[in-house]
Amino acid sequence: MQTAKLIYITMLALFLVPLFGFRIKRMTEKKVGEKRKIKWVNIAVTVLLAVLISAFLYVSYQTTINTRYELAAERYIDLHGQYATGQISDDEFLKKVAPVLASDADISAFTEAITAEGQDAGAVRFQIGSRILPKYYTSDAYSSFPKITPAGDENPIFILYLFDDAATQEYYLVEMVWEDDDGWKIAYHAPATDEQVKAAQTTLPSQVNGQWFYISG
Repeated sequence: MQTAKLIYITMLALFLVPLFGFRIKRMTEKKVGEKRKIKWVNIAVTVLLAVLISAFLYVSYQTTINTRYELAAERYIDLHGQYATGQISDDEFLKKVAPVLASDADISAFTEAITAEGQDAGAVRFQIGSRILPKYYTSDAYSSFPKITPAGDENPIFILYLFDDAATQEYYLVEMVWEDDDGWKIAYHAPATDEQVKAAQTTLPSQVNGQWFYISG
């Protein structure tokens, strides 16, 4: 999500800087023997173009983070990090996660686990594994996974992520469901068992060379 945000901010700058650079001289007019006059129509057109470009990129950004499971997962897990570092309270955490939960979501095991862990982590980091598709988690190799009925070839999906608070490292299992009107939603979240981690080992990034996301308290 941080990378996507940076990309869209860069795109916005690449559009707006040339726009204002090209049109700034056309915002005023000076004739010989007269004071410089402001050309309000040109200013209004420039501002309108800037607003339209900004709105288009904002909608594109929101679409991107809602349709890409990696970005939706990162945004959700980021709340785990904010809670663990004491940036948000229990009530604030529940309020922030509510919009991304499916109507029948079960995250009780997860909330119990993080409540027991506390909120005294100075900084945390996490890694997100690749998605686990229905054709895999319905096979015997993933018999330790929750039993669910797939709605399609790529829905729902499971992911595992590794959460490191400097004191301990814990894997968590998340089920993500695609809803046509709302994008990716969280349907299940709980600490992963050893059997689940072993089954999904090939989907997990290297702790040495894989990407880590960092959150400071």
